[in-house]
Amino acid sequence: MRPVFGKLWLATGLLALLGGNALAHDRLSPFHFQSQGLLGSTDKAAAQRGFLVYETVCASCHTAKALHYRDLEALGLTPDQVAGIAAGVKTANGAPATLNDTFPAPKIPAGAFGGAVPPDLSDIAAQRPHGARYIDHLLTGYAPAPAGVTLLPSYYYNTAYPGGQLAMPPPLKADDVTYADGKSATVAQQAADVSEFLAWSADPNLDARHEVGLRAVLFLVFLTIIAIASKRRIWRETV
Repeated sequence: MRPVFGKLWLATGLLALLGGNALAHDRLSPFHFQSQGLLGSTDKAAAQRGFLVYETVCASCHTAKALHYRDLEALGLTPDQVAGIAAGVKTANGAPATLNDTFPAPKIPAGAFGGAVPPDLSDIAAQRPHGARYIDHLLTGYAPAPAGVTLLPSYYYNTAYPGGQLAMPPPLKADDVTYADGKSATVAQQAADVSEFLAWSADPNLDARHEVGLRAVLFLVFLTIIAIASKRRIWRETV
């Protein structure tokens, strides 16, 4: 039995090591996100910065009606911080928002964006292929239209958008926000951060699901090894 338990601890250690390496090396960047992968987890620091970008830039046109202000506590913000954020927002009746209020809907002039309706961002990362990576590529994919491409009036060329023509003008500009952690607010950094925030808003239980899944795998590995060891011992004694 001793060699079997040695194998058990080795297997458990390898799984834990692989999980730790995945989380350590799967860092947020414009090309790869910590939340992606079988053992991905939300980069809360990036998601907090992404909320600032959403609140400062995206919320002027896009709704996120599935999110309540109380949900921000899951990103590591304290109740007082969240209450302060909510208090700075006016609801439809003019009163300050509370923790139980949803993010407010912006007032968009009729005919803006050529009649195109900005989508709700609550679960946009779940609705689009490749999620956060697609959003990041979209936000950084604006470019001059190539030769032979005629843009529709008031549309912009975007390499990531299907068809290449997008009614939304480039939303991000360098230093549009000031990060509390001192990180440089380049367009690429803002795009990556808000993509991580939107990945979290689409799947706020990601960390809990992956933690439960990893524990279940380790438990099943343990049971499998015990079952194999018991089978071998029983058959050895009957021979």
